[in-house]
Amino acid sequence: MWRHRFLIKGSEQELAWLNAQAHRRYLLTAIRGNWYQFKKVATRYRIFSEYVPQAVVADLNKHNSAFKVLAKVQVQEPDIQIVYTGSDQPALQQTTVTSGNPKVRLQVALHLRDQAMNTINVSLYAGVFVWGLFLILIFRQGNTDLIGVWILFLLIGILAVLGLYRTANNLQKQISQLRRDTEQYDGAWLPTMHVFVKGLSAELDTEVPTLKSLGRWTLVGHSKQGLYWYDLQTLATTSEIKQALQPFVSTDTSVDVLSWLGLAPVGWFV
Repeated sequence: MWRHRFLIKGSEQELAWLNAQAHRRYLLTAIRGNWYQFKKVATRYRIFSEYVPQAVVADLNKHNSAFKVLAKVQVQEPDIQIVYTGSDQPALQQTTVTSGNPKVRLQVALHLRDQAMNTINVSLYAGVFVWGLFLILIFRQGNTDLIGVWILFLLIGILAVLGLYRTANNLQKQISQLRRDTEQYDGAWLPTMHVFVKGLSAELDTEVPTLKSLGRWTLVGHSKQGLYWYDLQTLATTSEIKQALQPFVSTDTSVDVLSWLGLAPVGWFV
């Protein structure tokens, strides 16, 4: 059985999906791009995935292991393989495997995200071309009865585009989280969020790890009444910014966050 999924190889989301299939006794046997092959088995497996350097992959194949190697995916940037293993032994299924170096995970995620986006773009262009060609043929032949068929295909195409958009959005969320975990924002477009904190006696220490991980902070100014205005280049949402600020402000301090399209609060004076 083959299943198609746009997932970052080695990610928690992919692993959760693979284990959901394994719980139904469908065991992973191969991966080809975004296609996953499964076979029906008699026992339930737990799947693991790891980023493995090339030198270690060779040794992995030489010795017997209680964990069965199910599939491998070669990644060029960085030059590693993602090795998928599994075990049907209850004792080994409780094994905890670390997610690996977050910086390596980010590099892998960016590379695979680019591949997935290329596939999405090609699919969109091909779909538009086929729909346009079909419509031209209908009018040239004068067979307007096929308009209904064309509309049906159009609706199916719209649903497919919405599905691709959802996939792209999910991929970007994973990338954003990895960027925040590693504090690596090179090459990323960071929207500027305007953060207004009212009731502070001194400016925030934006170098503490929790706040620094959000992105790039810039103090714009403050008023005599203790209203501080920061510009924050970040991939975090409004709620995530407010949640991160809670431990660093008092209960009577108010925090307002406006998006990069927003304006300053009425009555703001530096």
